[in-house]
Amino acid sequence: MDRLMLPIGQTDFRTIRTSGSYYIDKTGYISQIIRDGAASILFTRPRRFGKTTFQSMLRAFFDIREDSRDIFSGLAVMNDKEAAESWMNRYPVIYFTFKDIDGLNFGNAVYILNIALSELYQGYGFIKTDNGKEAETFSRICNGNISIDDARNSLRLLAKLLYEHYGKKAVIIIDEYDVPLDKAEKNGYYREMLDVIRAMLLSVLKDCPYTEKGILTGCLRISRESLFTGLNNLAVYSVTGDEYQSAFGFTDEEVMRILHDAGLEDKADIIRKWYDGYSIGGISIYTPWDVISYVRRLQANRDAEPENYWVNSSGNDVIKRLIEMTDAEVGDDYSALISGGVIRKRIAETLTYSNLYSSPENIWSLFLMTGYLTLSGKYYPNDENELRLPNEEIRRLFASSVDEWFSERIRKDNRKELFDALWAGDAAKLSEIISQYLFDTISYYDYREDYYHAFLAGLLSGAGYIVKSNRKTGTGRADIMVLDKRNRRAAVFELKRSGTIEGMKASAEEAVCQFEGRKYGSDLEDYDRIIGFGISFFRKRALVRKAGTSIR
Repeated sequence: MDRLMLPIGQTDFRTIRTSGSYYIDKTGYISQIIRDGAASILFTRPRRFGKTTFQSMLRAFFDIREDSRDIFSGLAVMNDKEAAESWMNRYPVIYFTFKDIDGLNFGNAVYILNIALSELYQGYGFIKTDNGKEAETFSRICNGNISIDDARNSLRLLAKLLYEHYGKKAVIIIDEYDVPLDKAEKNGYYREMLDVIRAMLLSVLKDCPYTEKGILTGCLRISRESLFTGLNNLAVYSVTGDEYQSAFGFTDEEVMRILHDAGLEDKADIIRKWYDGYSIGGISIYTPWDVISYVRRLQANRDAEPENYWVNSSGNDVIKRLIEMTDAEVGDDYSALISGGVIRKRIAETLTYSNLYSSPENIWSLFLMTGYLTLSGKYYPNDENELRLPNEEIRRLFASSVDEWFSERIRKDNRKELFDALWAGDAAKLSEIISQYLFDTISYYDYREDYYHAFLAGLLSGAGYIVKSNRKTGTGRADIMVLDKRNRRAAVFELKRSGTIEGMKASAEEAVCQFEGRKYGSDLEDYDRIIGFGISFFRKRALVRKAGTSIR
């Protein structure tokens, strides 16, 4: 079977179609958009859900400058005769993407915005106007000599000139409208950027006589008071809605079709486990970028293991921000999610970037809107909702984020008190310190013994000592050994997991007996002092017992 030509790195609809790349037909939604009574539509979906390809599809369909019948041939929208005859290539289109508008400060971001606006205007160099002031502004924008006021009014001016040229109102297509606001919030110029973006959008979406319809995409629904003041004709279709459910992302049927065409039907279960699981309008949705990327790898190597594509394709700072504000409730929620559980939270559908991270409640809402969480059942607008991790890919991302956060925190902590107690053989103090570290971090995997092993090894690492796990010593293998070559001393730990708090003492003593019975440390002939510890764990508690000290 020939390999499928998958659109890796291609987001433009026309390029995908003319290159012969594999395409999942979403054109049926064009008919729905045409008949949608809202003058302006906002679609919010997570990154890598196909928003840019969807918007470029709309541009190719509506744009009066194109002849798109060839690239739409055989697709669903062509069965809608009214749409094809009355709307296809019948309207001037302004297509603008904000996805690259970024900068460490406001000046840098505006510079990039000006370049993008200049390129947009250069595509309409055929437009002429008798209005001297408008002609001067048009020329300035084309040449990149753009003031803040020019930027604010740039979309409206272009819509007006297109209306005068064609005698028709424009379809305004805006991609990733909220990216500049996200970048601005992170870099400290949110209010300045909000002022520019608000003016640009409202100039063509609010009571504009030159706009036929506006279609926007983004990750978040920014509150009306913050951005869309007075825009009463904006319909918002988000991950909590019941319309346009499968306009973005892949359905199970669509993924099965890809796998059939690629001869990979036997990989359905693993792809479903890793990349499915988003519940939108009661339909299960896959992340399209991840499915396509993994299918491409499978075509080269049928034994390829699934990868976590979110790590490389999305900014995951939001996870770190939640972990950093960890309290007992947040930690328990986070643990429950990683363990496959469900949490209940009230969701704020509209947010502002200026207060996204002001509370755990806002971050849970952000997680849902940006694809880190999904609904576990029906959405209730005015009540708490059940949320879960969608799939294995996101579960592993959450778990690894905890590990990275813990390792980073440990590196910043000199742990002097911990190691003073260790080398002094102070079991009571070690119990207290290790328990506090457990309490302060986020646990997962249902507190399995291998979790405690990794936790303690991480706690003891990076402090200038050699830390070894499962090292052969005496007549067995010790769980963890800490070697201090400079002072010729060593500490050996044997770990046990207790099933109850009452059983901790017995399991700690069992660990001590194992240490002594198997003569752990007896082969460390170059070390003058060897301290043994038996340690028992139960949930967020540790009980340490000293096994013995040998001095040669």
